[in-house]
Amino acid sequence: MTPFPLVVRAAFAGLPDEASHIATRPPSWAATFTPRDHQGALDPNRTIVIGDRGTGKSFWSSVLVDAAMRGRVARQYKRLELDRVTSALGYSSAAITDRHPAADEIARIATDETRTDALWRAILLRNAPSPPKGMPAGRLGWQAATEWVLTDNALRNREFLELDEWLVSQRLTYLLVFDGLDLLASRWSDIRARVRGLLRLALAVRSLRAVRTKLFLRPDMIRDPEVWGVGDASKLRHNEVELRWRRRDLYGLLWTLLANAPEGGGEFRNHLTGDGGGPFALEDDSWRPTGAITEDEVKQEAIFHALAGPWMGGGPRRGNTFTWVPNHLADAALSAAPRSFLLAMRDAAHNAKSEQLVLDRTGIEQGVRIASKVRVGELQEDYRWMPEVLSALQGLTIPLDRASLIGRWQEREVLEKLHMLAKAQDSDQRFIPPGRVFDRPTETAAYEELIAVMIQLRICFELSDGRINMPDLFRLEAKIKRRGGMRPVA
Repeated sequence: MTPFPLVVRAAFAGLPDEASHIATRPPSWAATFTPRDHQGALDPNRTIVIGDRGTGKSFWSSVLVDAAMRGRVARQYKRLELDRVTSALGYSSAAITDRHPAADEIARIATDETRTDALWRAILLRNAPSPPKGMPAGRLGWQAATEWVLTDNALRNREFLELDEWLVSQRLTYLLVFDGLDLLASRWSDIRARVRGLLRLALAVRSLRAVRTKLFLRPDMIRDPEVWGVGDASKLRHNEVELRWRRRDLYGLLWTLLANAPEGGGEFRNHLTGDGGGPFALEDDSWRPTGAITEDEVKQEAIFHALAGPWMGGGPRRGNTFTWVPNHLADAALSAAPRSFLLAMRDAAHNAKSEQLVLDRTGIEQGVRIASKVRVGELQEDYRWMPEVLSALQGLTIPLDRASLIGRWQEREVLEKLHMLAKAQDSDQRFIPPGRVFDRPTETAAYEELIAVMIQLRICFELSDGRINMPDLFRLEAKIKRRGGMRPVA
């Protein structure tokens, strides 16, 4: 395939750069790509969806709770019958919304287990398409709605059954979506308690025919055994689904966004059509790439080579550009998030110097470094102990054996610093502890546990010979070296 015209570089400049999506604000259809493997994440009958930062939890939440977008996606995932779904948002990261109570209001209401359960039930009933008669609504607030639920010792089971019967008569399914659950409270212990309440709600409605809940959870919530301290909670995990992006899906998303870009998008589409790359279909005023260029990686590779050239340098030894980009953006489970991928592509075009190709090696490498910086910054926001752990490793060369890794942490007194952080946490900070590190009987055992936590978080991985390695996505910004690899972020 012949190289794309340089004007296509303008389409890359329009790739999204927002830090995260908001569940209360639906995306445009032009910015929506529907990987076939994400069908399970949208299935009303699959309660638990697991996704790390940047994998699409809030994106799909916003799609599910918006009637217009849900209708469009229903055509892509016909088996789910999303056109027969009515939905509402039970919680999100939005600080200002009338769809659900904010975290500070939840803190005032959910003061014990009974009141927590009553609040979640009140949110479900009040947001229903046919709310119960007599339930406080509107300006009366969520406190009044919770108190109304509490006046019934059975927590309004009769109203749930009546709602279910009405939904069945209307041939509808009511789905209540919960997103941004890591922001439910300022303390991890309170977040646990409120998520356990949601699990009890999800278990309660399983016996109903047409009422469902969907919880978008982070991996650290899934791994915390105290979150799952609810009877029969394991039943919810039998069909849980993880938001994973295959390489072909990352490129399919990229083609969708480039094809709909106001600048350079037309040239991108026309070049592909002229070179036999497969036409785009116009659907609801949006250009949709066909399966020929979203499912066939051989064709995808040819397209990317026409954008960036085949090699990351003078020949095959430098790496195939098509595989190099997602490989260097992947975590230890070999999974790259679309947010990191799009950020890298946007900056790759911005920093490209080539006069023949839209992308070049210098730009791509810089894009990956920027993506690493952003991802490590996100880690440090989520886990307040992460800066101490990573900064202690600066200057090391990986892979390295466990003894050397633990030795560096001991030298920098990392365990003592983590204890100080835990003790100094303020009431407005979400300090998520580093696994069971503080529970281990010896210092060495604590550092072994810390290695296990880093592996669980997919920041590190263990080689067959026992040495510890780290993907470039984290290594570069952490300023850790690797023989023959890219230089860390300066």
